[in-house]
Amino acid sequence: MLQPATKSTDNAYTSRNPQNSGYFQCVQNHFEDLEMIWEERYQSQYGFFRPYVREVIYRYLDCGDLHLGFARVRCESCGHEYLLPFSCKRRHFCPSCHQKRVVEFGQWLCEEVLKHVPHRQWVFSIPKRLRIYFMFHRRLLAKLSRCAWKILCTYLKAGVADTKAVPGGVVAVHTFGDFQNFNPHLHIIATDGCFYDNEKRGRKGDR
Repeated sequence: MLQPATKSTDNAYTSRNPQNSGYFQCVQNHFEDLEMIWEERYQSQYGFFRPYVREVIYRYLDCGDLHLGFARVRCESCGHEYLLPFSCKRRHFCPSCHQKRVVEFGQWLCEEVLKHVPHRQWVFSIPKRLRIYFMFHRRLLAKLSRCAWKILCTYLKAGVADTKAVPGGVVAVHTFGDFQNFNPHLHIIATDGCFYDNEKRGRKGDR
């Protein structure tokens, strides 16, 4: 069995071995049973079994398995090396990959996307009686994002004199509580104001 090379030092890399966790074993032992009874027992309440869910779960079961591919990492200074198994890179379902992607996404937003100007967070929710439509038709979530952003843009642009000024923002869709309380809602981080046309104002970043 392939094992990553390690050193007996405090700073040595150690494989996380997700196969040994109770979470992994529960998914591995019961996922196929769940899929078989989904249509009869759960579909009427939670919607059809989406193919994307199957893809996410199978990729999670392959996550961290050295037999399915790895990178060899070597230190040029000391010559120490180890095997780094490929990960599934899935959000939410895989605890390890989700945490890494959250950190990387936040860093990318701060360094590459968001300007160094004041921002505010906005949360958009919808009435409970409408949530079931989004449960059975997930593509509506994209339309919900566009509607919310259009409304927020109109509100922010109303506070400035220039009609061509536009705000900037990032929209994230959350549906936490899928099985207990499906709650589709939006988190938006938007500029606390608007950007003017760069050519008209003379320099990049004027607001």
